[in-house]
Amino acid sequence: MGIVNEKDFIKKVKKFSDISFKPGERKDLNILDSHDFRYLESGEFKANLHIHTQYSDGEMTAKELLENAEEITKNNPDFLIAITDHDTIDGCKEAEKLINEYNNVNISFGLEISTVGINFPEQTKPVQIHLLVYGINPADKKLNNYLKTKMEQKLLLSKETIQKLNEALPDYNFNIEEASKCHIMIAKGQDEVAHPLKKYTSGKILLNYYIPNADFSYDMPIKKFKYLFKGKEPYHITYKKALEMYIEHDLPEIPDYIEKQIMTAREIYLQAHPSIGKMLEPFSSFEDAVEFVSTLGNGVMSIAHPARTKAYCPEFYTYLFEHFKKYGKDKALFYEGFYQSYEGDYYQKWQTKIDEAASKFGLLKTGGLDSHGKNIITRGAYY
Repeated sequence: MGIVNEKDFIKKVKKFSDISFKPGERKDLNILDSHDFRYLESGEFKANLHIHTQYSDGEMTAKELLENAEEITKNNPDFLIAITDHDTIDGCKEAEKLINEYNNVNISFGLEISTVGINFPEQTKPVQIHLLVYGINPADKKLNNYLKTKMEQKLLLSKETIQKLNEALPDYNFNIEEASKCHIMIAKGQDEVAHPLKKYTSGKILLNYYIPNADFSYDMPIKKFKYLFKGKEPYHITYKKALEMYIEHDLPEIPDYIEKQIMTAREIYLQAHPSIGKMLEPFSSFEDAVEFVSTLGNGVMSIAHPARTKAYCPEFYTYLFEHFKKYGKDKALFYEGFYQSYEGDYYQKWQTKIDEAASKFGLLKTGGLDSHGKNIITRGAYY
């Protein structure tokens, strides 16, 4: 089939079941890539509709992705993949140039748009919502201009915020290259600004205080002990725990003056994120992004990993899907009901409520591994 347009994409997804998006069953719920690959081997694994390349925060080149997909289609000719890089379609453009060399690969060109939700009932703080789009035209000028503008604005905001951090805390020499060790997308003008800078400033300030001549960078404890950061305690408190585990011994309490520096950084980077009632130009509200995609000539939409947008009230997912349909109209068709973005059973606890809310609006289930590594049958390290 080659390049799959939105019409054929819809037909294919309607035929998929949950197993269609799973290479196998996990041997350990706490380990993302612990599949036994039973459905890959049986041919029941039919699609990975959430894959990232080096153009955002993945490891694969477009060529490697296509080679990977071609290998699977030898035993499963109907297998479908989708490139869904964060806030860019450059990977799709590269794959489009190469696709004629891979006649057996079925591919949907897409992307994952970073949005911020600030307009839901009873909401007290912003929520991050990722919007998946499938069946786009990589040459669409309207889409390209939209992404280019947002990227330039977000990159400028990141650089301006880092400058403010250095003015307030001149001893640390904060820079965007170091910040990108934890979130490579901040250096590309993709996704968020405040969240990567929270990780970066907390990590660098604490590592500099406790181990000023460390032979490892601030991001290593974060990557090695990612699961620690899922709780509700302040980020820097969790970082201290991760650092202690990384060096394998306890550290003294954080002194007040270091705590004050971390809070100073927080006050600065939070200004680089939308708040309730205040949208910043470099970002897209959820409703604006959905409405924008609905005006494109090509592209249908799905809500990415809904459980990751943590519900602030029992009715949240009803609000989310209601806004999705209202602003996306007949292009708001799907929600990602199966995905491999979590260790443990976190997302499973929410899945029933998500499915029930989605059914009220007639949304169809999509799925994917949210792959960031060197193949399309696993999620990949760290991410």
